[in-house]
Amino acid sequence: MGRGYLPDVDSLWTGLGVVAVVVVVVLVLVALFLAYRLIRKHRQVNQPDTPMPTKVAYWLSLAYTVFPVDALPDPIYLDDIAVLTGSLIYVTTTLRKKDKD
Repeated sequence: MGRGYLPDVDSLWTGLGVVAVVVVVVLVLVALFLAYRLIRKHRQVNQPDTPMPTKVAYWLSLAYTVFPVDALPDPIYLDDIAVLTGSLIYVTTTLRKKDKD
């Protein structure tokens, strides 16, 4: 009688390692995309009539993403993605309101 299929432990760990690397690469790409979208608003944010809280949110979110001190260790970019997403939404909304006035 056959013993059935038992996965090789080494191949299982190798597979998990590959998945972990792919997840980290995807998270880094998402963070870079969000940072790029936020940086594109630099000229609008630095206009004299832009509210100060918008400028602060812009600069602090970029600083949080760049500096090595994070809420989560750097291979986990979920906190950076959350900060960049929140800042991008806030800055975009504020700039749209400013342009309408």
